[in-house]
Formats: sequence, structure tokens, C-alpha cells
Amino acid sequence: MTKKTFDPFSHEHLFHEYVLEITEAEVNQVLLLTKDVNTKDQKTTYENLNILNFPVLKKLKKQITDILDKHKLLLTNNWAQLYNKENEHGIHNHYGSIYSGIIYLKGVNCSPTYFYDSIFNSYVHNFKKNTLLMFPSIVPHEVKKLKTNEERLIISFNTRRNNG
Repeated sequence: MTKKTFDPFSHEHLFHEYVLEITEAEVNQVLLLTKDVNTKDQKTTYENLNILNFPVLKKLKKQITDILDKHKLLLTNNWAQLYNKENEHGIHNHYGSIYSGIIYLKGVNCSPTYFYDSIFNSYVHNFKKNTLLMFPSIVPHEVKKLKTNEERLIISFNTRRNNG
């Protein structure tokens, strides 16, 4: 697992990127769980289950919790999302969390994630397979409407401080 720190807003130094070891079996498990979700927008397990609690994802969860330990953070809720043509996720933040994460699992020519600073300058973070992007939860972000059927598959999560 390698870490890359970058600063999309040129002064905050708060975004972190990690390359993860993710197996096809793990990706297929997440894909299977999200394809069965019956929603009109992107398919998400957000209200149904913490995706990283599935036994086949144990090694992936361990990689994430090891990273969070270094930041003195604990994993709280986590979910998977599958985007296809015409899906989008409007501008939002994860108020109440400290850091949030996006794990990019599957996709070809996938749509990026757009982040916005306090005066709404944007930063485009391109989809990078097998990569975890951690960012401050209060940073607004979105996925704009997909123009193609690209099967953009991610896992997202939130954290809280580890006071122990």
C-alpha cells in the first residue's frame, strides 16, 4: 500500500491517496451486492448495510482500518455505489464525520469526482482503480451525470476520531 499526499486546493494539505490491493473476488462481491439494489438513481447500499462487514472483504477492510489508525480515526458507516448512464450524485458533504473516503473499484473511462473549496473553485479527481482517496468530510463534492454506461463502482465511508 503506497501513500500519496496531494493538495488540490494548493494550501490545505488535507487530501490523501493510497493504492490498495483489491482482488477480483472483492470487486465481484461488491458488484453483486449493488446490482440487486432497486433504486431509480445510482444503486447504493447506503441505507441497507455496511459493505465492509462482508467476510470476503475482510482483507480490504483491514487495509482501510490500518490507514485510519495512522490518522487516529475509526471507521463508521460505509457503503457501495454503482453508477450507470444518467446517474449522478449532486453536490454534498459528509457533515458530522471527520474524514471521508472513496475507494475506486471498477470502471472504464469513469467519470471523475469533483471537489470544491470554500469559494467554489473546483478540483477534478479522476477515477483511479484500486485507489483510496481520503478527504475532509466537510469538503463539498459531486459526481456529475454520467453520459455513458460505465459501471462506476465505488465504496465510500465516513470516520470519527479515535479517542482511545
